[in-house]
Amino acid sequence: MAFWLAFAAPVYAQSEKAAEDPTKIATKAGVSYSDELYVSGSMAIGSKFKFNGRVSESGLWSIGASYLFPVAILTFSAAKNELDTGVEQTRYSLGGFAPLSRLGLKTGKWNVFVPFGYTYTKGQQAQADIDQDEEIPVALSSSSAYVGLFGFRPLNAKLTLMAGGNWSKGTNDFSGVTLGGGLSYHLSKKDTLGLSGSYMDNSFGRKEQLRVSYRHEF
Repeated sequence: MAFWLAFAAPVYAQSEKAAEDPTKIATKAGVSYSDELYVSGSMAIGSKFKFNGRVSESGLWSIGASYLFPVAILTFSAAKNELDTGVEQTRYSLGGFAPLSRLGLKTGKWNVFVPFGYTYTKGQQAQADIDQDEEIPVALSSSSAYVGLFGFRPLNAKLTLMAGGNWSKGTNDFSGVTLGGGLSYHLSKKDTLGLSGSYMDNSFGRKEQLRVSYRHEF
């Protein structure tokens, strides 16, 4: 019964959601630094729709749009990324986050979500040409599905702990795992500092990041 009530229940007010909640529809702007500087932002159109974007100083980028349903948020996104192994990727994804609480499940002090979706990835990797002794681009592509868990837990009025991971499987023997975690420090209700780390390892390559960030909600 709780499952069907969750589908029928109205979306709870956006102002009640924490800054770390991936289903929150809000207008935000922020900066972050890992191996280079990134600028990001989102623009809310009403209470259920928003645009998202991010760009780095070297030209890596991501754009997307999200729509909030009663039990999940769905996002379509496209992104250009570069792995530590030299592979350049362009990804197109349709997926989202489903909060377990909206399905009537109790998760204690943790707010837990299920990330899910489909991704098409294409890229190029430089490989040595034996005859010419030069590097030539080799095309790589895959279609895959992913699923995982993400959660956050307020430790006190200012500090929030986050952790999560995804597992993916796709065509051309593609498989991968992504793990991450971090801390948020709330300077105010509108301003948040973050420190996070992530590790991604899949059939295209590997990427490790340690990121510091700041974002402001309007």
